[in-house]
Amino acid sequence: MDKLLERLIRERYRASVRIDAAHAHIQADPGQVEQVLLNLVVNACDAMPKGGKLKIQTEAISLPGADARMRPGVPSGQYVMLSVSDTGCGMDDATKARIF
Repeated sequence: MDKLLERLIRERYRASVRIDAAHAHIQADPGQVEQVLLNLVVNACDAMPKGGKLKIQTEAISLPGADARMRPGVPSGQYVMLSVSDTGCGMDDATKARIF
């Protein structure tokens, strides 16, 4: 996805990508992961019309039993978290109410 993300990000944004190579192999549909990442990056760029900072990273996390019980269908265990953050304007309350 490097080439596609480069075209999206261009020179208006400073991008930082940190992938935890020790936990680079996951069990997921590659097309779905790419679509999610693409949507998050597009949304981040839309939130920063005058430019800004974009950070993409993965991190190994542990989901203990108590936390897993709060997420039906998700067993406790080791996971890889993908996060995308930006310095954009954020969401207004109306958007937050519809997001999930």
